[in-house]
Amino acid sequence: MPNQSLVATLAVLAVAAHSTEAFAPPVAGIGGIKTTVQDYSPLYAEESSEGSGVFMPPAEPAEEKKEGEVDLATVEMLGKGAAKAKRGKRKGGPVAKKVGKDKSSVTLAPEEIHYEGPPAITETIIPTISILTVIGIVPAIASWSRQVWVRYKITTRRIRVVSGIGGKDMAEIVYPDIKELRTVKRLFGDGDMVCFLRDGAKFEMRNVPNFDETMKFILEQVSPDVKEMYENGGDVTRPID
Repeated sequence: MPNQSLVATLAVLAVAAHSTEAFAPPVAGIGGIKTTVQDYSPLYAEESSEGSGVFMPPAEPAEEKKEGEVDLATVEMLGKGAAKAKRGKRKGGPVAKKVGKDKSSVTLAPEEIHYEGPPAITETIIPTISILTVIGIVPAIASWSRQVWVRYKITTRRIRVVSGIGGKDMAEIVYPDIKELRTVKRLFGDGDMVCFLRDGAKFEMRNVPNFDETMKFILEQVSPDVKEMYENGGDVTRPID
């Protein structure tokens, strides 16, 4: 027993003398105390070199601007400035001069009325005389009703006829729509007129007062070809040369 204690004491002193080795506690074994000495890693591991504990990526070198390159902020500022300059030119820039036109060439002449009123009163003469007979009562009523409700309006732009009971019906044409004229003169200086329109319709006026003057006025408004056609045979009552 004394020999074993001496061996253990010498082993402890040997471990203490070696600075890089650690002391391992004795392990009990059969027949005495068994000691083991094991090499461990150095105790100075925490004193590592600078930067070895944490990874630090190397700093990237600053990008150098090449000659002629412009960054994004500068480009945006240049764009804003250019747009502002364009807006300024649109608002405050020189305005193109408008080509002046003679207003008299585009302004319509005022509408002149040649005749406005009922049909010629002469249409009531014969029907009124015929009242002496029973048959003439109806024509007399019709002729006098036309004097009350029918109205003609002949102007430099159009021809209008208002008719019907109470004057509720209205028909109107303009001179460019007329393609042909036919007329029939009556005994007392009035006459009847039929206008053939370009769409195939007919426009009639009966007992037009002051017929010769009215037809002269209308022929000045229609197209030259219509006027020429009428002069060559539009008046039915005029004998053919």
